[in-house]
Amino acid sequence: MQGIPDLWPEEGLEAIHEASLRLLERVGVRADCAAARGWLAAAGCTPGPQGRLLIPRAVVEAALAACPPRFTLAARDPERSLPVDCEPGPSFVHNMGGAPDVIDPLTGRGRRATLRDQIEIARVMHHLKNQHTLTPLVQPGDVPDLLEPLYSYLVLAVETDKYLGGPGISFPFQARYLRRMAKALTGADGSDGLYPLDLAFSPVSPLQLGGEVSEALIETAREGGVVIEILPCPAAGTTAPAALSAAVAQQNAEVLAGIVLVQAVARGTPVYYGPRLSAVDPRTGRVASGTPETGVASMAAVLLARRYRLACDCYGPTTDSKVADAQLGWEHAFNAYLGLLTRPRFLSGVGDIQAGVASSLEVLVLDDQILNDAFYALSQRPCDPDALDVEAMVDGVLSSGGFLGTKHTRRYMRSDLCAPLISYRGGLEEWAASGRRSVVDAARERVDEVLAGERVGLADDTFAVLCGLIDEAAVEVGLAEWPDPRRMLSPSAVG
Repeated sequence: MQGIPDLWPEEGLEAIHEASLRLLERVGVRADCAAARGWLAAAGCTPGPQGRLLIPRAVVEAALAACPPRFTLAARDPERSLPVDCEPGPSFVHNMGGAPDVIDPLTGRGRRATLRDQIEIARVMHHLKNQHTLTPLVQPGDVPDLLEPLYSYLVLAVETDKYLGGPGISFPFQARYLRRMAKALTGADGSDGLYPLDLAFSPVSPLQLGGEVSEALIETAREGGVVIEILPCPAAGTTAPAALSAAVAQQNAEVLAGIVLVQAVARGTPVYYGPRLSAVDPRTGRVASGTPETGVASMAAVLLARRYRLACDCYGPTTDSKVADAQLGWEHAFNAYLGLLTRPRFLSGVGDIQAGVASSLEVLVLDDQILNDAFYALSQRPCDPDALDVEAMVDGVLSSGGFLGTKHTRRYMRSDLCAPLISYRGGLEEWAASGRRSVVDAARERVDEVLAGERVGLADDTFAVLCGLIDEAAVEVGLAEWPDPRRMLSPSAVG
């Protein structure tokens, strides 16, 4: 982590921490939900200006002390389950979530995502070497909005045996049914520190706990068995201060306020820290997620979370580019590298384009290559006697065949050099003969290869249970009709 102490020194992090606590003591949070106000008051929060609730330092400290320091997120395949704590690394990568559109990566033109898109996206993400956990990347428009998180979770359950992160939710019943689906898929229920699902809840910047979000959070915490992520999304310059350290302090205060509410409702609920601070373009006021502020702020958030003994899910590859061009490449690579520098437990952003508004299958494959190189650059290279075998080096110098003729070189070419996934390393003539116009074509070839293969699939009995839960939820919310998930995900429908 060379260079980080100079960028975010310990005294700077201490100052940000203190500013966050003073902010909570001076203006606290606005809670739009009566139940949330009641729980916060019971935890020791006091009335403040404009109907807000002030959060004393001691209340924050008690809430942090109640958070479990470690837990495991359970995948269908136990070998893919994820151990979670605040220590540096390993970093588990997941995709961004909730994009409404899929686009053509060369023109930027998009259309509303469908469940079929979710299926193809999930299948590609399952095969990405450097993606360890999946969440729904898009929000399909051809299923009922109220049930979309359940349909999307079912798609991922069919297409991968990696860990499934929870979809974005707005209502308590969605959390309740997702918990049941996750338990049916993994067999885990939160006992013995093994949790089948995590769900994210976003405070509204600056320092507000929205009504519906708070209601869903409270019900989720009360029922238990789920890990909760507090995920504020402030923008420096509009919904947060323009000074980056001050924006980080406000974001930190919003995370802490969410943790106070969670622990007030159900002490001991596992929580992790989800920073999504972005900058804005000063000329237009639009959110600008691909700028280096994103990665720099992510680094600070990881270090603050570690101070509180919390795991962190920070942002990585993200871009404001509208197409898969050079701008996407440098912004994704730069922010992925910055995000990984502090060794967060989770790194988000795979598949991001157009500042999270859209995605494409090709961008997923491009991100896998970017992360492949970033992980390589941040991993230590062997310097042991075998790697530094002087006799082998002498043989290479003196041999008529050069170094390629030595077993030492052949062994380390396989193990110590960074093998490309889709990056081209050949000559111009071969490239021209391939008919490719850019690396996007290579990504498309990889997508086609994956989609032509077999899906992971799901046991018939588990599939039936998950579909039945969608039917049950549809009846509960009063829908007269809804798409049959069995037909939409049948082998003939998805290929």
